[in-house]
Amino acid sequence: MQPDPLTIAPELPLAEVLHLFVVAHIGGAPVVDGAGRVRGMISRADLLRVLDQAGDEDLDPGEAAPGDLAAPAAAAAAAAAAPAAAVDDDADADADDATALAVRLDTLTAGQIATPGAIWVAPDLPVAEVAQRMRREGIHRVLVGDGARLAGIVTAFDLLRALEPAATAPDEGPPTAAERTP
Repeated sequence: MQPDPLTIAPELPLAEVLHLFVVAHIGGAPVVDGAGRVRGMISRADLLRVLDQAGDEDLDPGEAAPGDLAAPAAAAAAAAAAPAAAVDDDADADADDATALAVRLDTLTAGQIATPGAIWVAPDLPVAEVAQRMRREGIHRVLVGDGARLAGIVTAFDLLRALEPAATAPDEGPPTAAERTP
């Protein structure tokens, strides 16, 4: 378990969330309001989903939709026949699209895209049960605590560390969710 995990304020813009994930080398974090209540979890998958949706909205006619193999050929033919001025217009449109995406990333917040209903485990739950729960739920991290007070977070990497031979002494038994992994 990682005690006192990095938490994200619900009002934090997505661009700042992404920056925090890169700087802290993490893939997700709980979204916690000013009163200390967990509002959900935000992950790289949530950020990628938003980028994908924003990109889909900006798909120009003639561009390939996912899985469309005929559109690239048609777009290439149209581009070859287009005058040079159209290329400049395309560059301007791409710059406008990039600006619109940046504005969206600054206006959308962590609280708006976080997955609600974070999964919690008790601090004394055996690691094997934590792993089973994560696998069953299809998630990469769980919160450790009583549902009201956040004591820590367990990630898939924490579980891998717990499996290392040095993680448990032979006579101490299996670790629990709250035990610190090396």
